[in-house]
Amino acid sequence: MSTSGDKFPYIEFRHMERNYMRRGHPLWNQTKLVMRRLQYGLAPRSRHLLRIGLIVLGSALLLLAIFLLARLPQFRPDVKHPAMYNLPPDDAFRPQLRRHHVSFLASDMEDVPELPPLPQVDHPDVVAGGDVIGVHKEPIPLPNVNADLRALANRRGVAFHQALGVPVDESFLRMEASRRMKLRALSNVTVESVLQIVRKTVEAERKQMINKEKDIWAEGGTPLRILLVSTWRSGSTFLGQVLQQHPGVFQHYEPFSYFGIRQIRSGSDAFQSQQLLHRLLECRFAGQDEYLEYTAKNPVDMSGHNKRIWNACNSVKRIDICSNATFLTEACNMFPIQLVKTVRLRLNLTQLFLGETRLNAKVVFLVRDPRATMSSRRSTVDWCDSGQDCSSPAILCSDLKADLKVAGALELLYPKSFTMIKYEDLANNPQNVIKKLLQFLGMEYSKELSKFVRQHTESELDKPWSIARKSAARVSRWKEQLLKEEIENIEDSCKSVIEKLGYEMS
Repeated sequence: MSTSGDKFPYIEFRHMERNYMRRGHPLWNQTKLVMRRLQYGLAPRSRHLLRIGLIVLGSALLLLAIFLLARLPQFRPDVKHPAMYNLPPDDAFRPQLRRHHVSFLASDMEDVPELPPLPQVDHPDVVAGGDVIGVHKEPIPLPNVNADLRALANRRGVAFHQALGVPVDESFLRMEASRRMKLRALSNVTVESVLQIVRKTVEAERKQMINKEKDIWAEGGTPLRILLVSTWRSGSTFLGQVLQQHPGVFQHYEPFSYFGIRQIRSGSDAFQSQQLLHRLLECRFAGQDEYLEYTAKNPVDMSGHNKRIWNACNSVKRIDICSNATFLTEACNMFPIQLVKTVRLRLNLTQLFLGETRLNAKVVFLVRDPRATMSSRRSTVDWCDSGQDCSSPAILCSDLKADLKVAGALELLYPKSFTMIKYEDLANNPQNVIKKLLQFLGMEYSKELSKFVRQHTESELDKPWSIARKSAARVSRWKEQLLKEEIENIEDSCKSVIEKLGYEMS
């Protein structure tokens, strides 16, 4: 009888084998007979052991082949290939400073005469960088080269670089020497020298403004600390740049950028951000590693909005100094006004600073129609979709609803330290709104600032981060940019906020 899993039981196979051999079956040769014996002539356990044995044998042969290959000379770094036995040592290819052969430059050059000794010359590049070089001005034999190339080569000097030990074009060493001199000049630029530039600028501004803003510019006075709080695409960049035009402002631009595309509401993020904000307002940059590292990696975004220190660093081509903790601490303390502009910190986290009277802090809360905010996010930037805090109308209006509730309380508790501005009012009547804001802050609305506002609210330039554009024309643009379904979706999530801010439903 046959057993389960065996096509030919051992006994039946032996019987079939004898019959085939007796009849002289034409397909039954010795090879197939052996294979069939191995396949069917063994019990299941024996077949399993045979498979394991074959696998072990194959693995052993593979390891042996790898071992033999590894012993071949071309695969061993300590054994030279036979083709390399007659090569000269490496030093034979290294030209000396005084006498040089050019035969190694081309294999087909024959009977190349030896160059004469290089003359001692007073070359400007001998001193620069500390590299001693020689310049050969005499004609160099160049066989197998046409006359034009030979003439060109002979017109150019050939210099020999001592450190590299190779002949190079003279112009190369001149460029290298010039680069080293520039780097040496940059290395001589210290933090103190850049601070001196900032100090002169601030002192010059102080002399002009002291009679107009005595409380702000008085020596030893408490700095005015301004928190400009908003959300993405609500006009905060423009308002921050307007305030930045005041000569006494040191702007901390988006200090929480390293948090990414998310809002800071509560928990450990809130605690960390409040600590950072407190230190920045007091000009204590030491130990703020994440902030400083992000500033160093994004100097234009972070330092570029701080007009006066950026100009100082840029004037000596040392942008890296603008992310130096010592420099920022010293420079920050020179300015009488500290401005923090942020779109990631929710309003409830600012009460701590308003309640601390010694800080002399004021909060400016900038709001915008959520439909216009969402339209701007979707049409002008491509990074907003990477985070729900930016892409979701429901989250936007949930934050706004909470912010408006806090704003009502702050207006009652700190009427002289808190104010709220609507973007639409700022866009439609920028001169009056900014003038009132500066009066609230105790700052002068100068002719220069008025000119800046006019130039940057009446321009046709229309780019996402530009502050120079016709602001009034943008107030209702969301009606054209958003689809009807999108407007309905936003209004479903934001109806209470829209009505509380006094906007009309579509």
